[in-house]
Amino acid sequence: MPPFQLTHNPIGTPPYPIPSEDQQVVSQGEILKILLIDSIPDLANLSKINLERSSRISVTIAKTGKESLDFTRNTQFDAIVSGYDMPDMNGIDLHHALQREGLKIPFILFTVPDDQALLSDPDSPPDASYLDLSQKIRQAVELYRTRNRLELYSKHLEELVEERTRQLREAQRFSVIGELSTMIGHDMRNPLQVITNMNYLLNRRITRMDPEEAAILHKHGIPDLFSRIGVETQYLNKIVSDLQNYAREVNLNLVSTDPGEFLDELLGSITLPDNIMIKKEYHPGILASVDTTLFRRVMENLIINAIQAMETGGVLTLGTAEKNDHICITVTDTGTGIPQSALERVFEPLFTTKSKGTGLGLSVCKRLVEAHGGTIGVRETSSTGTTFEVLIPKVPESVQKLV
Repeated sequence: MPPFQLTHNPIGTPPYPIPSEDQQVVSQGEILKILLIDSIPDLANLSKINLERSSRISVTIAKTGKESLDFTRNTQFDAIVSGYDMPDMNGIDLHHALQREGLKIPFILFTVPDDQALLSDPDSPPDASYLDLSQKIRQAVELYRTRNRLELYSKHLEELVEERTRQLREAQRFSVIGELSTMIGHDMRNPLQVITNMNYLLNRRITRMDPEEAAILHKHGIPDLFSRIGVETQYLNKIVSDLQNYAREVNLNLVSTDPGEFLDELLGSITLPDNIMIKKEYHPGILASVDTTLFRRVMENLIINAIQAMETGGVLTLGTAEKNDHICITVTDTGTGIPQSALERVFEPLFTTKSKGTGLGLSVCKRLVEAHGGTIGVRETSSTGTTFEVLIPKVPESVQKLV
């Protein structure tokens, strides 16, 4: 048998973390950790002394294959050097056992030189075979790490291509949605306006009717039908607005706004059910930089969603606070929460868990918030309620003093 034999392993996922980029190449000053397996103590110590003298190598000795397997489960090594004959297995069987456990580091079979002079004089200079072996160890480790780096780069490149492909498909999908939204919004707005105007005129005519004639209409529930038409028209109008808001280019007209005052003003325009209680947790003296018209759509959508989530009533909590360089606005309901299966998709266009709705409301909110340089997300959700969090850049203190 030759003095040593390097076994090349297929590169797989090692049981230890892949070294970071600055650790991939073996530096001259790095001390490599080597596991040496030899059942003869004198020869094992001889190999340890010669290897550690030959290069910057730290050697741990194992006497059997089983002991070496135990070592590798608890300690990370850069390479393994093994004799062929061991009490419990041979070197090839040990190599296979290590591979079955997922250990893919370099494995070198080495036969100690049959030189009695080395044994009799441990202080003599390292034998040439050990110098050669130490060089092979460093080369094998460097090759192994380089292959791992290439594998890591290859995997990263594949993930990057997949992500870019997904983004491209999503952009194409959103582009189609935007074009379709523009067409539908335009074509629906005109007939909706006609229906709204006609409903308004009919209601006015009823109020001006002779009381006896009006009583006949009330008897047959005609005003209730007109009222229902008005409600459904408003719903359709919201769908059209969502479609147009999603497709429309966002142009901001930013102003410094007190978020608490902004929310109070917004609440005054929303019809709240009698079984919904409002709780306010405002931080005083803070200003956010927002386009009040566009941001109104965001907060109105979140508040209406929260109200709809509490079908049997509950508490709607609105909060404002400072969070680093942002103003944090939260909308919390006491509904039944968002299913985990839907949580990652709530901001996707056309995705909805409601029986009625386009699924554009939250995606429009996300688009408008991000246009402000902010973020929107679900802070928490459970069977006892959901909290949406909006982060908007705050007005710098130097500007606040001028406001």
